[in-house]
Amino acid sequence: MSLVTLMAVGAIAQDASKLRFGLRGGVNLTEMTLKHSDFDTENRMGFFVGPTVKLALPVVGLGLDLSALYNYKESELEGETVKQHSLDIPLNVRYSLGMGGVANVFVAAGPQVAFNLGDREVDLDMVNDWRFRDSFFSFNVGGGLTLINTLELSARYNIPIGNTNDVTWSSASDKVFHARTNNWQVGLTYYF
Repeated sequence: MSLVTLMAVGAIAQDASKLRFGLRGGVNLTEMTLKHSDFDTENRMGFFVGPTVKLALPVVGLGLDLSALYNYKESELEGETVKQHSLDIPLNVRYSLGMGGVANVFVAAGPQVAFNLGDREVDLDMVNDWRFRDSFFSFNVGGGLTLINTLELSARYNIPIGNTNDVTWSSASDKVFHARTNNWQVGLTYYF
C-alpha cells in the first residue's frame, strides 16, 4: 500500500469516529398548564424511545445530536387522564468536557419539533372540545454524562414555544383555554 492510500484510509476512519449512531430511551414527567384557569392538573410519567445520531464538530468538545423519538406523554386533568403520542425530533448543540472517550460531562440545548401521532381530539366528560395541535415547537436544555464513549445518561427539560392544545371547557361558559405541556426527560443512550 502506498503512503497516500494509508493516509486516505486513516482520514476516513477518523471522520467515521466523529459520527456515532445509537438508541435513546427513557422516562418523562409531563407538566400540563392551562393558561388563565384554576383547573387542577397532575404530572404523570411517560416514556420515549428512538434512534439518535451524534456528530463531533472540528472544535474541541463541540458537537450535535439529532434524534427521532416516539414520545408518550400523559397528564391528569380534574381526575381524567389525557394521553398524547408524538414523534419528537430534537436537534441539540452539545459541549463536552472531560477525559475524551473514557468519561465526560456535557451540556446540550436546541430546538425540537413534534408531530402528533395519536388522535387529534380527546374525549373527556367535562370538556366540550380538546384538540392537540398537529405539530408544535419547543426548546430543550439539559446535560449528562458519557462513559466509555458508548453509554450516555442525560436529563433534559423541554419548554414549549407556544401552545400545544386548545381546550373548550363546558363548565366555563365554553371559554377556550390554551394548554402547554412541559417535560422533564431522563434518558439512557447506547451508541454502537
